[in-house]
Amino acid sequence: MEKIVKYYVELNSGKNNFLQLLEQNVVLFAQFTEDVISHWSFIQHENESLSKLNKQYEQEAEKQRTKVKELKAELIEARSQLAALVASKQALASEKQILAIRRMLRDDRSYIPEKSRKKLEFLTVKSSVEERSVESAPSETGIDYDHTDDDSLDQKKPGRVVRTQNSDRKRSRSVGGEMTIDNDDDELQMHNSPKRSRDDLEIGFIESEKCPMKSTLNIPEAKRVGYRQSMNKSISEPYLMELRNLPMSTLQVMNPVLLKSQPTLAKTAVTSNTPTVDSIPSRTHFFTSKTVLKPEYCDVCEKRVTFGKLILRCNKCKTQCHHECRIGAVGLCVARTPMGRHAYRKLCDYVPPQAPFIPHIVVHCIDEIERRGVDVVGLYRVPGYVAALLCKIIDDINVLTGCLKKFFQQLKEPLIPLTSRQDFISAAMEVDELKKMDHVHQAIKELPYPNRDTLCFLVMHLQRVAGASAFNKMPKTNLAKIFGPTVLGFSDQQAQNVTQMIDDSSKSELVMQLLLSLPQQYWKQYLPVTEQERIAAARTTTTAPANPRIITATNVVDGEADHERLFPSTMALIVLIPICFLIMSTEKAAEEFEESYLHGMLPLYYRKLFPFKPYIKWLRYGSDDYFRRREFAFILKGSIYLRYKSFDNGSYFEKEVISSVPEKIDIGAVYNVEPKCKQNSETFLPVEKEMVFDIDLSDYDEIRECCKGGSICKICWHFIVAAIKVIDPILLDDFGFEHRLWVYSGRRGVHCWVADKEARNMNNEERSAVAEYISVVMGGEGQKKKVFLNDESVLHPVIQRGLVVASNIFPVLLKEYSWLDSQESWEAMLKLIPDKTIADALESIFEKVDTAEERWQAIKMALCKPHIPDNCRFAVSEILLQYIYPRLDMNVSKGINHLLKSPFCIHPKTGKVCVPIDLEKVDEFDPTSVPAIDDLLKELSENDAGEENNIDNEKKNRKPLDYNRTTLKPYVQIFERFVNSLPKEDIPQREQSQMEF
Repeated sequence: MEKIVKYYVELNSGKNNFLQLLEQNVVLFAQFTEDVISHWSFIQHENESLSKLNKQYEQEAEKQRTKVKELKAELIEARSQLAALVASKQALASEKQILAIRRMLRDDRSYIPEKSRKKLEFLTVKSSVEERSVESAPSETGIDYDHTDDDSLDQKKPGRVVRTQNSDRKRSRSVGGEMTIDNDDDELQMHNSPKRSRDDLEIGFIESEKCPMKSTLNIPEAKRVGYRQSMNKSISEPYLMELRNLPMSTLQVMNPVLLKSQPTLAKTAVTSNTPTVDSIPSRTHFFTSKTVLKPEYCDVCEKRVTFGKLILRCNKCKTQCHHECRIGAVGLCVARTPMGRHAYRKLCDYVPPQAPFIPHIVVHCIDEIERRGVDVVGLYRVPGYVAALLCKIIDDINVLTGCLKKFFQQLKEPLIPLTSRQDFISAAMEVDELKKMDHVHQAIKELPYPNRDTLCFLVMHLQRVAGASAFNKMPKTNLAKIFGPTVLGFSDQQAQNVTQMIDDSSKSELVMQLLLSLPQQYWKQYLPVTEQERIAAARTTTTAPANPRIITATNVVDGEADHERLFPSTMALIVLIPICFLIMSTEKAAEEFEESYLHGMLPLYYRKLFPFKPYIKWLRYGSDDYFRRREFAFILKGSIYLRYKSFDNGSYFEKEVISSVPEKIDIGAVYNVEPKCKQNSETFLPVEKEMVFDIDLSDYDEIRECCKGGSICKICWHFIVAAIKVIDPILLDDFGFEHRLWVYSGRRGVHCWVADKEARNMNNEERSAVAEYISVVMGGEGQKKKVFLNDESVLHPVIQRGLVVASNIFPVLLKEYSWLDSQESWEAMLKLIPDKTIADALESIFEKVDTAEERWQAIKMALCKPHIPDNCRFAVSEILLQYIYPRLDMNVSKGINHLLKSPFCIHPKTGKVCVPIDLEKVDEFDPTSVPAIDDLLKELSENDAGEENNIDNEKKNRKPLDYNRTTLKPYVQIFERFVNSLPKEDIPQREQSQMEF
């Protein structure tokens, strides 16, 4: 009873304690809940306040949008009224002058020379202005208005030009003429204006500040009146009829006006070289009738001519019109200036949509030049070889510098626009240094954003180049001579005067020297940190062009590149493609290779460095039929795996590899039929293939401590050396295979190709037997015991030879690894000893000695005593074999149709070439010194410096053996020795003479 009472008291006490603890937890939870509710209430109240405030802002924004719409409508109405008034005033002024001229022609006809009277005959026709309604003028003339509010109404990209809604959509096929008047000399002149692109500029007319209205007219001056060179309808000058029909008095008060937001695009200046009416030969049109098959336009009335109608076309100037419009055609027949579809464009057409406004090609070219180093002698002075641009890898830095210069040279307008050119020249010619700095600062600030940002980026780069002048011999003066004419251009782009060009070049040089003298800190203010970060991002990404209509990729048809669609020249885009997708860095990681670079390097590697001749000779074995039935597998870019590819001969194989650029080539078996025709055959069976072995260091990860996974170093390479020294004698001595090719896999393993005829003819069972004969240790499964020799009374010769190799290499690795340095490591080794008593005794000994060598000697002494258990007779041998003996990938060796990576492929993870190993120097082979693809291409570029490629050889597809000029040469020689050692009966002389490479 007392026990029950005592037990009850304990239970009651425990219950009270539990309830007390529970109550405390409940109180804490209640407090936490109260805090959460309070915080939630505060958040809800704050959310309601913000919602109300947001609604207020939305209402205000809606009111502002409505107000903006109303203001826009008012602005449009005001512009329309202003246009009507201006057009009316122009029409009245022109009619007054026309009437005055008509009266003078009637009264003084006998005093006017015949030549002048013919030129003024058009004034006897009733003016078209009288027939036009004043109300239609605003929509037809495209008048330029006050664009003060352009920035607020239309958000446009800085430096870009705007196309009006009234501009015609039909493109012109020629360059039109533009009427301009020199008010000071009262001379009417005509000059060519370059054809503008669809969105080039907005043309209009405004009333000139000085509009002299003469009451008298000197007839000799009238002969300067000029006609337009072409009546073709143009985007930039859409109203040719109005310009033609408007009288001279009206033209005197009209000037083309540019948008205020486009200060850099001014009208073309009139020079002494500008053609006038006296310099144009007087000839009439030679019209012929033509039946319209597709819609055409009349150059006179601008109406459409539909299918099946007749149209007149001049055979010389290509002017076309209706039969009834023939009288109204332009009087002079002047051949049109051809304008191809690849006309040069302005800088603003190539800039990205957001700041900094620098063309991608400029960013990538400069970045790659600086990556490779600006200490190259003659940088920007030595021209690059143009044909090298057809390669996807530009291995000559002078080609890159030439591309950068070519891009700026072939812009439609120089980097410093013509409208700002004189400002920079004036600043450079200024004597007073303070005024010089003030003027140049002002000129830079007034540049359009694309021009200013690009100029800043270019000048900062050139300053860095000049900073290395001690090495590249390119000080600022040399750079100014080179880039001055490129950046500023010439005052007259069509000038042929050598003296003037020399003068312009000297002025441009002074300007460039001035720009290069400005400190970098000054230029950096135009490229803030955020913008510089964006440039850095653009360097590492392949950003799409701002205008996909302009920048297009190269089309490849039948191996020929279509360079007709490149901008602004063939050079620029061909360099942009490898630069957007390939920026070769010399500072690679020691273990990993940037895979994204590989595909850009492979085309040049396959064309110049891959040893196709010995390679095809090996796999052909003297017969095209044998080669035709060989399976190849390609891994293309994007991990596209193509199996069962076969080729009629080696030449087709070489062409296919060069054109498709596989990232990996696998070699398969030889089948009874061609693999590409397997669908047409009832049986498709592998009949022959080299016997192969694959050893991968990942199978040694349980014991190697220096590296893991795909990493490799000279220390763990000892495992591969041991594997080669064990397996190769077995293949030679035990099986009689004489033709063995050991190939480094490019990363962490080796492959062995046995090319003897007997080995190629083995079936799967025979291959499995050979692999089982060699194999003793399997990889994986941790450190558990894998070698058991207790059942053997005498060790097999294979194992004995393996023990000799293992005994020599084990002490070397014992010094490098901690196999016996710590308790954890020696416990793993002691587990391999079958007798636990011996293992425990050795463990106690290990604690008393200091070095791994002493512990290993203790193991050998303990296991070599006369009276040890039978299961420990070969314990030392088992330890050596488990740690050192080669570990084969059995699946690779057993299957006849198993594919294996081809020699001389490029490993995508490391960029290294899968090179053959010289069996006589296997101990000297260093996997870390195996050439990588980028190193080889760099060597090739350095060897080609100063030499010109043999273009005739390239045309004949007879490329030189370029690998002989790189560090790949000794490895190719090893491969050639292997191929040449193949038995002669496998390469009949008859077929050998017919081999084509």
